[in-house]
This record gives sequence, structure tokens and C-alpha cells, in this order.
Amino acid sequence: MSPRMKVLNFPLFAVVCTIFLIGLALAPASDAKHASLRRASPVQEEKGTIIASIKFDPKVDGFGFRNYGRNHEGEGDLDAADLVRMFGAENVCIEGKTAEDCVLYETAQAWIDERIEQMKAGHCEGFAVDSLRFWLGKEFMGKSKPGEFQSGAEKTFDLKLDEPMANYIAYYFSLQGLKEVYEFRGQTLNMKPSQILDMLVESFKGGKEYYTMSIAKRINGEYKFGHAITPFGVEDMGDGEYRVLVYDNNYPGQTRFVEVNKTDETWRYHTASNPNETESDYVGDTTTHTLGLKRISDRERSIYECPFCEEESGDHASTASAEMLTFELNGEGNILLTDGAGKRLGFDPQKNQTLSEIPGAQALIFEGGLGQDVPPTYKVPYQKGGKPFTINVSGKSLKSEVDADMEIDGPGFVVGFDNIALDPGENLTMTVSPDGQQLSFTASQDGQTPDIFITTESGPDKPSYDFKIGGIKLSPGKTVTVSLDLKKERLYFKDDDSKRDKYDVRVERTNADGTKNYYEHKDLDVGKKDNYEIDFSKWNGKGPMCVVDDEEGNGFDDDQCVEEPNEGKPPQPKKKSF
Repeated sequence: MSPRMKVLNFPLFAVVCTIFLIGLALAPASDAKHASLRRASPVQEEKGTIIASIKFDPKVDGFGFRNYGRNHEGEGDLDAADLVRMFGAENVCIEGKTAEDCVLYETAQAWIDERIEQMKAGHCEGFAVDSLRFWLGKEFMGKSKPGEFQSGAEKTFDLKLDEPMANYIAYYFSLQGLKEVYEFRGQTLNMKPSQILDMLVESFKGGKEYYTMSIAKRINGEYKFGHAITPFGVEDMGDGEYRVLVYDNNYPGQTRFVEVNKTDETWRYHTASNPNETESDYVGDTTTHTLGLKRISDRERSIYECPFCEEESGDHASTASAEMLTFELNGEGNILLTDGAGKRLGFDPQKNQTLSEIPGAQALIFEGGLGQDVPPTYKVPYQKGGKPFTINVSGKSLKSEVDADMEIDGPGFVVGFDNIALDPGENLTMTVSPDGQQLSFTASQDGQTPDIFITTESGPDKPSYDFKIGGIKLSPGKTVTVSLDLKKERLYFKDDDSKRDKYDVRVERTNADGTKNYYEHKDLDVGKKDNYEIDFSKWNGKGPMCVVDDEEGNGFDDDQCVEEPNEGKPPQPKKKSF
């Protein structure tokens, strides 16, 4: 090194050190609070003292394949047998009393379809539960050991992803949105990290209860990037620091660590949804409410409350849950709900903050585990009457266009909006009545309009319907409205766009005896206005449907019925995906 370089080197070193020390002095308090957790890596060789554990080994008891989204078609992941197991045949079958002869209500089938869409964001909850269930030797569909699912599989790690395994994972994934499971998790999210740690130690020592672990991030107050993992040990690292040993289904065969500081009441998990991507930390404390547990025993109930089943007397209502409406975006984005009184729930993109103004409402972390920006599921107390809810779906946090579904469940209905095209920075507005009988969508600047669907259930002695209206593209700011009158057996749909639109209409009816009828008509264009009434009261299930257009805007009584032909065919049986 030249003398000149030696002269310049010392002052440069001094300047760098000074800047570093100033940076430490000015570091935010929140950073300092988590500084001790940043020193350790979840894959380091440093060893502590195991104070409690179970004999669970990710290389043996974890799955050999990683968490996935839509790696296969997935349509067979859930079926009637799964819903009979969850909710009881009397609540989901319009005809039949067993898994073998059950014909599902249209509401039940819609709920299945939306769960399958939801799983595009990952199946981590199913992985976390099933790995522990295999370890415990618990039965699913008459099987409990890996070798009973696949010939030659001596341990869970040997299993391959096939149809029975995908069904097993999907079933326990789907339980996360049910009251009996999420209520306990909600209690633990309000606990201190040290209390969570103590519960795990007690579990590992006592063996009376076992848990999966829930982790999430909180950004602007909103739950983000939920993930489920399987804890199996606690290691004391000294000075109030502990590590929870976990199986993370994004990392097959590896032992990972959730770091907990009992002194500072902080926790940290260093991970990524894809091992090949840059890792991103989950960090929390007593204020974030992002570390929780779910009991395995809550996944072992003989029957669960049904979020979409009709309220009725007798056995049919034995597990129907009439307490809450469920709002769920199956895809990335943000939701802001506004009720009829103007109270809000969810993320406000204008103020960049999370609101919780609706009494009795809940926000539930969605656990998929693939790092997608799926918003929480929102539960709102159910009331039959009242003004519609306004739903704002925001793409403020998006980097590219996404395709999403908005689903609303309540007693006797599953309704919503399919194939919502949401652009970065875009805000879309929808409404839904509390009884699910009227929905609307207001188009954004590009005019893309989703399909609007309404499914109904009125009990085992009455037909169950699935109505779908779509195929149009509105002018910016224009609104399409769909409403249903089950008593009069009329379906209404209209828009306020001055340009004429051609609608696609599909009706599926499941009769009380379990038989099905289909009606479909594309590019419906009757009369002079886009204000239609479909009378399905006299439809024979095969022929045309009576369609009326309100040409004068004074009601449908003085307008003539047009018999629109039935172009529909029964859907093709779903192909096996493996």
C-alpha cells in the first residue's frame, strides 16, 4: 500500500466508525427492542438446552413435499363426504343421509368451490395439522398410518402428493375458518409471547394437548401473510432467550426456529414462503397479536357449526350458525366493509389504516403460507334486516393485476363475485344485502365486470338454486345489480349503463329428490332496456325460461314474456388431477 493510501485510510476508518455509532444511537426503539432476536439465525449451529420436546422429527414426521398452491387442478380436494364429516348430512345434503348418497345443497357446493379457490394461496394449515395427526396416529377416512395411504410409505416423509393426500390436507386446511377452531386461536393471539412459550412447554411435558402455531405480520394494523407451522420442542439459549423448534412445511426435512425473548416479550421467525427466495422476518411483541396457537383437539370434533346452513327448527338446524356473516376475499388485495350505519371494518386505503368500528365483528388471519397478500376473513354479526353492506376492494398494495373472488356466507346462502380483475392501485365497489338477496358491482375505469352469483338453501323439502349473471362489460362508474325474490320465484338483474349489454345467464336447480336441472343462455338481449326479470316458477327444468324486459321502466306487469331457449348442458364430470 502506498504512503498516500495509508494516510487516507485512518481518517476514512474513523468516519465510518463514527457514522456507525451515530446510527446505533439514533436507532428506533422498536428496532432496539428486537435487536437481541436479530443476532441469531434459525439455521445456526449454536446449541442451547432442550427443556421440553416431543419425539417429532421433520425428516421423518414432516412431509417430504413442500407447501403448494394450485400445483394440480384441485377440484376433487373436497367433496360431499368431507362436508358430511364436518357439518352432518342433515345440514348439507338436500337428499341422502350418508357420504355415499349425499346430494349437496347448492350453497354447500359453492362453499366447497370457494375453499378450493382459497387454497391457491397455500395449504400450510393442512400440512401443519396433518403432520401432527400422523405422528399421533389419528384416523382420517379409516386410515391412520402412512402405509395405509400409500403402499411402501414407512413414514410421513415418504408420502407423495396424490388425490387422497391432497384431500386430507385440504380437509384440515378448511377447518381454520370455523368457529370451533378460530375462537381459541383468537384467545392465544392476545397472550404474551412468554405465555405462548409456557403453553408449549406444558404441552410437550404433559402430552394432554398438542398445538399448531400461527404466525403473521401486521402492517398498518392489518393481518398479513399468515402461516401455520408445527412446534415440537423448546430450547433455552440463556439470558431469557428461547427457541421453539418447528417443522415448516415450506422447508421439507428441516428443523426451523421461532425465537422468543421472555425478558423483552418479543418473538421473531426468519423464513420465506419459497426457500429459493429472499427470506423475510416475522417479528412481533405484546402489541402485534400475531403469534398464536390452535389446538389439535379442536380439529377432532364430531361436528362443527355450519356457516352457510339455513336456520330451521328440528335436526336440520342442529349445527347451523346464524350468528355471523362471513366476508372473504379469495385472492390478494384489501377489504373495507361499511355497514348500513356507516361503521367500518377492514383496511382504509385512503387513510392507510385498519378500522374496527362494527360491534362484535372479528378479523381472522388467513393461513396459506405462500406469502400472498391475502386479507383477513371478516366476521360480522348477522341481522336479517337493514341496509346493504358496502364492500371496497383495494389493489393499493398490489404490484400486478390479480384475479380474485369475493364471497359472502350467511344462514341459507353463499353469494358473491367471481373473477374480479383487480389492478394495482385500483378501488372496486360492491354491495350486498344482509340476507344475501341483492348484490351490486360498480365498474372501475377499465369497465371489467365479474360474474355475480347467488346460491340458496330453503330446507330439504324445497329446491336449492345457484344463479349466475355475467358476461358484460360496463362503462366506468356504471353499476349492475342482481336481486332475488325466492317467494315469487323471480330473479332480477339490471344496469344503469346507457349502452346496451348482453348478459350471460346460468341457473342450476337441485330438486328435493336430488335430481338436477340446468339452464344457460349466452348474450341475452331482449327488448330495449337492460332491466330484466326471469320467472323460474314455471320452468320445467329442461326447456326455455320466461324473460321479461321492463321497456317503459314502470315495472314488469305490462311487458310480454319472451321464451328464451335453454342452451345449457349438464357440466362434465371433473377430471382426476393426478
